[in-house]
Amino acid sequence: MSDALVKVLRRFEERLAGLESEAAAGVTHWKAVHLHKALSVLPDDHAAADLHLDELDRAELAREYPEMEEGQAPTVEEIRTRFVMVAGGMLL
Repeated sequence: MSDALVKVLRRFEERLAGLESEAAAGVTHWKAVHLHKALSVLPDDHAAADLHLDELDRAELAREYPEMEEGQAPTVEEIRTRFVMVAGGMLL
């Protein structure tokens, strides 16, 4: 496994852990949307996933993607489940 992939997987996991900890407080919708986008491309293109994580870190994301409706975003639990499937045993 390349160092770049491991870096993206660890970065994704950090963001997901933050999202999970904020879920009880009513996490901001755009965080889940962009974490989901990163996860969607992670298996095939970790560089693109890294770019999505860059977007997640930017403060104005909610205004950049108004086309995403609340009902379309996956739950935090769904994102965690899919991440576990994608990352498998790559991170120890």
